[in-house]
Amino acid sequence: MKKKLIIYGVGKLAQYVRYVFENDTDYDVIAYCIEEKLLESNTFDNKPLINFEQLGELYETKSVNVFIAVGNNKIRKRLFKETKEKGYSLASYISSKAQFWPDLITGENVFIGEGSVIQPFVEIGDNSYLICANIGHHSKIGNHALLSVTTLGGNTLIGDHCFLGMNSTVRHNIQVGEYSIIGMNVNIEKDANPYSVYSNGGTTLRKIDSSKLLDRILL
Repeated sequence: MKKKLIIYGVGKLAQYVRYVFENDTDYDVIAYCIEEKLLESNTFDNKPLINFEQLGELYETKSVNVFIAVGNNKIRKRLFKETKEKGYSLASYISSKAQFWPDLITGENVFIGEGSVIQPFVEIGDNSYLICANIGHHSKIGNHALLSVTTLGGNTLIGDHCFLGMNSTVRHNIQVGEYSIIGMNVNIEKDANPYSVYSNGGTTLRKIDSSKLLDRILL
């Protein structure tokens, strides 16, 4: 018999989370929920959409699990705490299409998406997301963090509340302090202090119309 799951969220991420939970776990998503101030309908994604504040009145704590599908670390942390205070257990998802070893340690409300590769001796804290991430051995990721298409060398430490953007890389034996933001395509080669922000200059837009180059490229 499948376990029942309620997903917090009404965005594309919530739909994605619903899809993988229903197709890759023993959970059945029975509803979505959102805070009353954001509630504009009673349905979402062809499922009931309920008031998060009234969750305890509608479902007994032992009858369902909850997953918080919110990308913002700060908001996800607050909702994690409030859900725990209501007495609900939070589900985690580890994709069957991810590669990892049996000694992997994870907390609650953890999401490890398809394409992620995790070496031995890795710990991932509560409420953290890994999306197509490559995690080196002996690495530790704190609570309420999000790593998107990120590569970590061995023995790295990612503090609580960190965000690491697409194609960012952290060298082995590096510590990234809590609340740091590592932008897309950034390489971290030395320790980053808490609350650090790193960004990449980005790709330059050429002052030429692509139609003037297409013939040359094809020749």
